[in-house]
Amino acid sequence: MDAGSPRNEYVQAFERGLAVISAFDGSPLTLSEVAERVGMSPAAARRYLSTLTELGYFTHHGGRFSAQAKLLELSNPYLAANDPTLRAQSVLEELTGRINETTTLTLLKGSEVLNVLDIQTTHELAIQVDRGKLLPAYCTAMGRAMLSLLPGAGAAKLLGATQQEPRTKHTLTDPDQILKQVRLARTRGYAFVEEEHTAGIRTMSMAFQLPRGQLAAFSAPTPTARESRKEYIARVEGPLRDAVQAMTGKPGH
Repeated sequence: MDAGSPRNEYVQAFERGLAVISAFDGSPLTLSEVAERVGMSPAAARRYLSTLTELGYFTHHGGRFSAQAKLLELSNPYLAANDPTLRAQSVLEELTGRINETTTLTLLKGSEVLNVLDIQTTHELAIQVDRGKLLPAYCTAMGRAMLSLLPGAGAAKLLGATQQEPRTKHTLTDPDQILKQVRLARTRGYAFVEEEHTAGIRTMSMAFQLPRGQLAAFSAPTPTARESRKEYIARVEGPLRDAVQAMTGKPGH
C-alpha cells in the first residue's frame, strides 16, 4: 500500500480475495489447500471461492477448484497499456495494407530479437514469419536497427559478447563491419539487410523505444526476386516511417 494512503481506505477483504486468486499455480486445489496457502480459515476461504466461482473466475468439480479463462480479463487493463502487440496490431495491419508485404514487430532480448507479432499478406510470394522465434541481432535488420538506438558503446559491447557465425555467404561476421552498418542505420533511420540471415530475403527495419524503455522494431521482409533493391527501399521506407510515427507519436528514427 502507498505510504500516503489513509489506512481507513484499505479494504482488507479485497486483499484477501486477491490472495485466494494468487494461491492457484495452475493445478486444481481443494478448499483446505487454498485455506492453508492463504493462511485463512476454511470457512473464510469457502466464502471467497464461492463468490469467485459464482462470478465465473473458478469452477468447482470433484472437490477441487480450478481457475477459468475469465481470470485473463483481469489483466486486460495492464495489457492495453503496456503490451506492445495490442497497440501495434492496428498499425501493422495498416502498414501491410499499404505495402502488401508481411510486417513484423520484434523486441530486443539481449543479443537476440524476438518476433512477437506479424501481419501476413496474401501476396503470392509472402514471407512467413515464425512468431515467438528468437533470431540473432547481428545479422538481422531489426537487430541492427535496435542496436543503433543503444547509447554509447552499447552496440559494441553487445557484439563483443556475441559469437558472429555466417548464416549465408553474405553474412557479415566482422564486428567492425557490423558496427559500421549499425552506425549507418543510426544515420539514415533504418537498417537494411539483404540475404545475411536467410538467402533470398531482404528486410528494412526501423526501431523505436516503447514507453517503459524496451527497444522494438517494425520490419517488412520481402523476397529479393520481387523487385530491385532500389525499388523496394523506395516503396517501403515512407510507409514504415509512418508506422513508427503512428506507434510512438514521433517520426520514424
